[in-house]
Amino acid sequence: MSLQALKQQAEMNSCDDQVWLRLARFCYQQANWQEAIAAYDRTIEIRHQYAAEYYDPDVILVAPASGGLGESQNQVLDQAFAYYQDTLEIEVEYADFYLEYGYTLRDRLQTSDAELAFQKAIEINPELAAAMLELGNIAYDRCNYALAGQYFQQAIAHKPEYAEAYCNLGNCFAIQSQFEEAIGCYENAHNLNPDLPDLSEKLNKIYNRFVPRWHFPMMNDTYRNNCYEQALRKAVKSESVVLDIGSGSGLLALMAARAGAKQVYTCEKVQVVANMARRIVEANGYSHQITTFNKLSNDLQVGVDLSDHADILVSEIFDVGLLAEYAVASIRHAREHLLKPNAQIIPKSATVYAVLVDSSQIFHEDRVNIVSGFDLSLFNAFSKKSEYLQLYLRNFKYTTLCQPFEVFDFDFCGANIEPESREIAVQITNSGHCHAIAFWFRLWLDDEIYLDTSPFNQDTCWMQAVHIVEPPQALTAGQETLVSASHDTAYIDLRLS
Repeated sequence: MSLQALKQQAEMNSCDDQVWLRLARFCYQQANWQEAIAAYDRTIEIRHQYAAEYYDPDVILVAPASGGLGESQNQVLDQAFAYYQDTLEIEVEYADFYLEYGYTLRDRLQTSDAELAFQKAIEINPELAAAMLELGNIAYDRCNYALAGQYFQQAIAHKPEYAEAYCNLGNCFAIQSQFEEAIGCYENAHNLNPDLPDLSEKLNKIYNRFVPRWHFPMMNDTYRNNCYEQALRKAVKSESVVLDIGSGSGLLALMAARAGAKQVYTCEKVQVVANMARRIVEANGYSHQITTFNKLSNDLQVGVDLSDHADILVSEIFDVGLLAEYAVASIRHAREHLLKPNAQIIPKSATVYAVLVDSSQIFHEDRVNIVSGFDLSLFNAFSKKSEYLQLYLRNFKYTTLCQPFEVFDFDFCGANIEPESREIAVQITNSGHCHAIAFWFRLWLDDEIYLDTSPFNQDTCWMQAVHIVEPPQALTAGQETLVSASHDTAYIDLRLS
């Protein structure tokens, strides 16, 4: 039937909702938006008038005085329900029409008109999540991220499996630097629909903000891994409860579980890393032995998180300068609150060594002077004055000016480690200019097994820590010089006296 014929029928049957509905649907299929709107409006108006006249709830729900509903009244109720249900379906259809109309306007870049169409769709059907998503997109494009987030959250509330809404809400959080919230949204979106365009890339970019690249060489350091596994195999018994501080990928916890521990507790402060460790543990089949917490170890409690005090503590929370990941404080807290009195601690101790280095190349890694005839020395305001650099000495030309010497020894199983300062007399063996003091450590996992991050042995995932000496000092073979060494239990500082 043609549009003209449908219009004639509607004019002749002005109170027939079905005629107007057929006209509305025909116009909708032809994208004849204005006439479709008028026809839908007339259809719903007729039905609402009819309902008010014949199916007034205040009338049909009043029971007869004798009590109970008669057969005829039950029939009216059934008819009323069917009528209201049919009307609701037409209104939902009408809301979908406005949604499609909004898409058309959006694609024509008529954003304001599209916004009105989407708002009308929600007015007709307050649960239409797709319209809420589009309103959120419009608000996002206008940089109104708070409003956009509200629309996306409403869409999710009405449609919990809405992957696009989770993704777009993640965009709102990300652009406002609320990265942990963004990760949660992106992960939800990925679980629902991993094939959403650009979703994996967005998630990866934010992951990279939270997960430093040193995790990868650390996990791939066979020397490190073998030493820790040997120590755990020696220590773990069938009844052992193991606490692992600093889950990372969950590798040490998995090693302890594979060694036969009854229960392993592992904690990680970075939420995305903790979540991934939990997934890795599950993927490797050790969820029954390993419990992963997204907490600092200082926040763990026996009787709440741990069922019992641990027999063994294992940790690898040591930076290139040994102390800057707060290993001393973490181990001390664990000894006082989370471990049994005779618990084994892996590693048990560490020794720090240093050497004086002649290397203008290392010095200029973090300093500048004359370049292309220009004095750029003012830029040295941005160089590290008290902090150490992290680098592999082997990558630079250098000469050692003395034999390696011991700086500090840390016993993690003994008395509490306190801040310390000392002067160390160093015998100069080679003449030159001291540009830097490099230091490293030997990590004793037990009495026999140790890790050594020395520049003179094999490379490990740890670089060497290097304090620049400024200005460089001329030293002569045979002379003795003093090195001032200090630490506050979290940072080691070395200077020429």
